[in-house]
Amino acid sequence: MESKTKRPVTVTFGLTMLLLGGMLMSACPAQADPGYGVNGRQVRQQKRISRGWKSGALTGREAYKIQKDQAQLARREARMRADGGGLSCKERAKLEHQQNKLSHDIYQQKHDGQSR
Repeated sequence: MESKTKRPVTVTFGLTMLLLGGMLMSACPAQADPGYGVNGRQVRQQKRISRGWKSGALTGREAYKIQKDQAQLARREARMRADGGGLSCKERAKLEHQQNKLSHDIYQQKHDGQSR
């Protein structure tokens, strides 16, 4: 009878560890494709700013302010990476939140009806 009781406990323990490991990995996934990480997004947002200015959707003042915000975000990222260990999950989440805000700002400024 001992083998019957040990087996379900071992299987349950194994499944629990498997599920826990899956949850931990999904909490902070590694960036497999560098084009979609923090840096890739900065590049794409920079292109959006440039296209908005060239098309006239952004005024010079709007483009300057957004560029300044983008540079500030890049400096913040550099400080976070300065310890040599890359970005922690918390740091990555904070940067992504700030990038979301900047992306929203770009959209708002491009669609506010002002033109140069």
